Amino acid sequence: MNSVLLKNVCNFEKGNVGLASAEPGDFPLVTTGTERKTCSSYQFDTEVVCIPLVSSTGHGHASLKNVHYQEGRFALGTILVALTSKNKEELNIQFLHLYLSQLKDQILVPLMSGAANVALSVTKIKNIEIPLPTIKRQLEIVENFKSITAEECELKTELLNQQNLLKKLRQQIL
Repeated sequence: MNSVLLKNVCNFEKGNVGLASAEPGDFPLVTTGTERKTCSSYQFDTEVVCIPLVSSTGHGHASLKNVHYQEGRFALGTILVALTSKNKEELNIQFLHLYLSQLKDQILVPLMSGAANVALSVTKIKNIEIPLPTIKRQLEIVENFKSITAEECELKTELLNQQNLLKKLRQQIL
């Protein structure tokens, strides 16, 4: 399997929306948090991996809670960078998202630096080396992950249903 530097397979663009000054609107606004905000304008109309450039836990501690996948029209906060695929026949952006989000603590967090304001530089992200399976294998991995995630959702729903039935049974017994 080949390995590549992200700068060779991705384009990088920093967000241009100040999170505090964003005017709410019709477009998703990707922030460092899990939940999206909204914005009246958009910066991107494609699929991207969004990586926060600042620590999630604040001063003096390196951590990242989220690496986001976003598609369609959306805005991006200034403290994040968007990675797009230079060649969709070579790199599937959902595969890259799965890889980076699953291994963020091993790949991204160690690259963060700073004493008070811990940050991650775009230059360091560009020089990350990742394994690059064939595009066919990348798509298989993405589909397998989606299948497992859907099954997990079904199982969680069934677990909640069974727990509710158990509560009702307990009440009936009492």
